[in-house]
This record gives sequence, structure tokens and C-alpha cells, in this order.
Amino acid sequence: MKNTTRIGIVLGISVLFFAAEIAVGFRTKSLALIADACNCFCRCISAGKSSTCMFDSPMTLFHSEKTPAQTHKFTYAFHRAELVGAFFNGVFLLALALSIFLQSVERFVHVEKITSPKLVLVIGCVGLGLNILSAIVVHDHHGHSHGHTSEAIELIEENPLPDHIHATHNHTIDPPGSAPQHNLGLVGVLVHLIGDAVNNIGVIIASLILWKLDSPNRFYADPAASIAISLIIFGSAIPMTLKSGRILLEAAPLHLDLAKVKEDLIAIPGVLSVHDIHVWHLSQSVILASLHVCVPVGTSLEQWEKTEQILQHCFAEYGIRHVTISPEIHRDALSIHPSEETIGGCRLPSHDDFGCAVSDLKKRKTGVA
Repeated sequence: MKNTTRIGIVLGISVLFFAAEIAVGFRTKSLALIADACNCFCRCISAGKSSTCMFDSPMTLFHSEKTPAQTHKFTYAFHRAELVGAFFNGVFLLALALSIFLQSVERFVHVEKITSPKLVLVIGCVGLGLNILSAIVVHDHHGHSHGHTSEAIELIEENPLPDHIHATHNHTIDPPGSAPQHNLGLVGVLVHLIGDAVNNIGVIIASLILWKLDSPNRFYADPAASIAISLIIFGSAIPMTLKSGRILLEAAPLHLDLAKVKEDLIAIPGVLSVHDIHVWHLSQSVILASLHVCVPVGTSLEQWEKTEQILQHCFAEYGIRHVTISPEIHRDALSIHPSEETIGGCRLPSHDDFGCAVSDLKKRKTGVA
């Protein structure tokens, strides 16, 4: 079953049940039922955003051969659409949980009598059944990636390198972990469903207490269930918000140790130093990197091509898909001209350097000495 079909089914169920639950909640004055209805509304938003993201970003969410349409305004296309949706959904959930928590505390001070606890029980049981059904529908067995991308594997197979070059590298001695990366859109919906199912159990317990007991203190069961629901929402929203927010801030992947990556790169023959190294997530499954590499004076274009191939191979072993490498020429401090721009003892390539490199490449292609 396609992911869009799954999300569509869940969205339809959620909208219908939200309307029924919010109506019964206001009629019976049950805060627990209203809180669960609000959580159901958040699930509708999450499902709607996930469905939109799937149409906008087919490569990321469907893992098909299609690529997201790039435009002049969105050069990275919509790889991050699901991350933006997950982040704002998490922030909305946090605000909702805080509101429910404060209203529950107020109910402890000003007790509200609940009418028709049997109706609350029926709605709770129906909601639990629908959430279990929706969780079965949306459960994603194939929405994750396993380590290296196909492009990285092809790069390694097409350009085999001597084993001794990478024998002492960290990615060979201690390969980085590659935990499955699930689709955040589907994960967000599934988290909503599981949390909502637990909320329904709380509503059922509260309604049974209201129905079966005669004590005047039985009405405290409803705000108590509401507080439990707000805490469950907090528990599900905080990790999702932190994870999506961290990626949106372009933080380095958690499974990568950049110190080890830099150590491997410096150990490559022909590499004197590296600086301005950046590694970040474009989406859940796509990792990008950029860096400056300082090479010795007199490095030919052919030698640099070989060095760059080894650099790309190292990054591929770490599961990094796209790498932008800027070469720089090393200069001794005494030989650097005052007008030359340097970073860490490396002179940035000038126009003449590129002209010589292009000229050398043309000569090799035409066979001119």
C-alpha cells in the first residue's frame, strides 16, 4: 500500500472521529475527552502535512527513482518539507499540552460535574479501536534506509582503491553506526496514534470511575486523566521537536565523529591539512559535506584527481552522499605575497592557477606536450 493511501485513510478516520469526540466532550463537559479530541486534531494536521510532503518530495518519502523538482528559488527542492512539518507539528503539540495541563489544574480547584459518563465510555472505546486500526494501516515496514546510499556504493565499486590507503582509517577500524532512519512524517503520525491510544485508555478508566463510583471525589478522575494526557503529549512532542529542529539547524549527524573524519582525511597522501569542514543533514536520508583541502605546491591536476577520489571514498564510507571539496595551495609563510589571501598557511587558488590547470587538462586531452 502506498504511503499516501495510508495517510489518506488515517486522515479520513481522524477527521470523522475528531468531530464526534469534540461534540461529545462539550456536551458531557469532559476535559479528558476534549483533550483527546485536540490531540486527534493534531494528528489530522500531521497526517495532512505528511501527505503534502509525499507529493512534494517523492525521492525522500517514496524512495523511488524520481527526484524532487528543483527551481531557481528552491535549489534543494523540497527535501526538508517533512522536517519543517514535523518541527511545527511538535511545537503545536507542546503548546497544546501546556494548555491542557493548565486547564486540568484549574479543574482540580473548580470541580466540574461530568454528565453521561456512559457516553464518554463509548467514545473512548470507539477511539481506542480506531487508533489501533489506524496504527496498523500506517505502520511503515519499508520507510527507512540502511547506511550507505546507492550512489556511495556505486562510487566505491566503480573506483576501487588500494586497501592500504584506508587500512588505518577510522571508518575501517571502527565503522560508524548506521541506525535505520525512519520517515519523520510517518513516524510523527504513528507517534500520535500510539499516544492517542493511551489517551483513550485514560478516558475509558476515568469514565468507568465516574460511572461506577458514587463518591463526590469521583469527578477528580477527569482532570487527572487530562493531566496524564498532557504529559503523554509532552513525552511524544519533545523528542520529535528536538530531532527535527536539530536537522533544521544543520547540526552534524549524531552518528558521526567529525574529529575521526578529519583525522582520516589528513592521513591521505597529498593532503597537508583540512579546514572549514561542514557536515549536515539535508533530509533524513541525505547527508551533505563541504571542506577546504590544502595540498602541496606543484600538485598536478592528475595528482589532485587521485587525491579527490580517495577523499570521496572516505566520505562514502561514512555514508555522506554529496561532498564539495575546495583545493588550496600550501605556501610557506616567507614566500606568501602580502596581496595573497591565505587561510591556515594555504593560499587560495588564483585565476592564474585555474588557468594553468585548465590549460594542462586541454594539453593532456589533445596530446600536446
